Amino acid sequence: MDVDALLQSVIRFSNFMTSRLIVSGVVFYVAAGFTPIGSTSAGFLPDVELVNQVVQNYQTIFDVLGVSDFALLLILFMFLTTIHIIYVVFRRIGEYLPPAILPLPGWTATDDVTLSAFDILRDARGEEHTEEENQRLYEFKKKLKEIEEGIEEKYRAELEGVNAAFSISKAFILFSAAAWAYAMISGEYSGDTNFLLLILGLALLTALYTTFAIFRANHFRIANLREDIIVQFLGFARIWLTEDYQEQIAKACTPSRNLRSAHFAVVVPVYGTLDVLIEDMRQWRSRRQRRIAN
Repeated sequence: MDVDALLQSVIRFSNFMTSRLIVSGVVFYVAAGFTPIGSTSAGFLPDVELVNQVVQNYQTIFDVLGVSDFALLLILFMFLTTIHIIYVVFRRIGEYLPPAILPLPGWTATDDVTLSAFDILRDARGEEHTEEENQRLYEFKKKLKEIEEGIEEKYRAELEGVNAAFSISKAFILFSAAAWAYAMISGEYSGDTNFLLLILGLALLTALYTTFAIFRANHFRIANLREDIIVQFLGFARIWLTEDYQEQIAKACTPSRNLRSAHFAVVVPVYGTLDVLIEDMRQWRSRRQRRIAN
């Protein structure tokens, strides 16, 4: 039995459920504040006596009806499904709330340090080249692609988690601000409105922290990718090229400082980003005006 794999599975499941329980728990708390349930909430948690009463009532119902184990599993499944749906809804809403953080594609960072270098390689080969040289260059480019995929896979799990936290924090900012405003205007909230402000403050802090974490992770991702690609290119040049071409390769593999590892953007559902949509709309209008003029 692989104990390490089992422990890692337990940790992943724990993180999976913890994030969903936190999101759904806060949603249920706020929703309960607007719903009369026979007793007001005390502090951060519901009234203990009320909770015990609800549990006892359900237990009595189960005993009277003779609920089977299958029915209990079905109820548990429905409960977990509801929690997961709430989590997914908040994450999806947060993904489209501005600002979004779009990472720099790995192939863009790779091309930044390899396009000119490949031109130098082709120039070094001259007019005549053998099938063996073509195969060697093909295998080298394939190896660079494998390095890029390896770096992307290395940072995928880290970025997926922090991106999810960033999206949910944006949704919580909107949710808590709207709930607090409605509670202050309507006066129907039975809980503590300061708790809504606490949720808003924590959501803002989480959004700031995850923003920094996303930019930091993408910075290291691009830096590691460029470093590995440059090392491979310089090693290839030392084996197959003369010293003059080696110096040209070293200069060509200097990373551009204009490329950012990630940038803010406004995401448009289905279409893409807002700037691309605006640019396409401008092109469509210009083509339409030309057709009308002709």
